[in-house]
This record gives sequence, C-alpha cells and structure tokens, in this order.
Amino acid sequence: MYIDKNIPIEEYEGYFATRDYWDCCGGEYKYTSIEKKIFDLASFVQAGGNLERAIAKYAEDREETYRNVIQYSIMDYITTLMGSEVYVRVMLLRRDEFVKLLSELLKVGAEVVRKYKRIDSRYYDYLEWELKKVKDDSILVAIEEEHKRKHPKETLEDQQKWIKFWKEESLW
Repeated sequence: MYIDKNIPIEEYEGYFATRDYWDCCGGEYKYTSIEKKIFDLASFVQAGGNLERAIAKYAEDREETYRNVIQYSIMDYITTLMGSEVYVRVMLLRRDEFVKLLSELLKVGAEVVRKYKRIDSRYYDYLEWELKKVKDDSILVAIEEEHKRKHPKETLEDQQKWIKFWKEESLW
C-alpha cells in the first residue's frame, strides 16, 4: 500500500479498521496473504501511523466475538516476523506492550528495496517490499524488561492467570 505523504496519516486508520486485518478466523482475513497485510501495516507504521488507535477504531463497534480474535491476528503477524518460538513470551505482554512489539517489528521486519530487472537488453528499476525474519529478539527483550519494571511483584501464578485470560477473553 502506498501512503501519500500529503494525506494526514490518521485518515488511513479507517483502512485498517477492518476484519481483513484483525479477524484471523474470518474469510476476509484469508483473502489477502499475511505478507501483503504485513507490508500494508508496515507502510502505515513507518509513515507514523498509530497502530493502537487503528486497532481500537476497529474494536470499538465490534461484538465480543470479533474483539476476541484481535490478539490472535496480531500474534499471526508477530510469529510471521519472529517465528513461533516466541509465542508464550509474547502472550505474557499486556495489550499496549503487545501492540508496541508489533509496531516495532513492522519498522524493521519489512522494508522497501530497489530492484532491477532486465527486459530486452535494458535494465529497469522498481521498488518492492521485502519481508525479513527478525531473528534478533532484542525488541522483545526490551519490552519484557520494561514489563518487569512496571510489574516487579508479578509471580508465576499471575503469569498463568494472565495467559488463561489472554486465551479466553478479548484484550480489547
């Protein structure tokens, strides 16, 4: 998706307030590849878009059934960018930390690269999105450390309760 710098970034929030991006159980979500959605979201975030506000806009007029799957859609994006081995670690994050992680990953995990193609002895250049696996977990570690500072008395039992809540209830 091309983000026009002449249009206020807030105007794009409505574009992302759809089931295409936040309802991984719905048909609309499956029509577009996860990579394409990551590139669209990355364009939005890299242009200064507020992902938390865009998700809240989607959630505000949705029934509980639809709000319950938002975190699973976000987890799809995160595990596509980082790998599934971070799943449990990410589930321990609170909503704002969770969205912050996705926003930061979108800034580094998807980039526009200039490519060249030869056609009839001439080279043409074009721009293309490239998805990069974020193997370095330093962004997640920084958010986890911030979480520990905010919740210094959090116990293993608290974490288990949170994971149960995360699986059964909507964070929105």
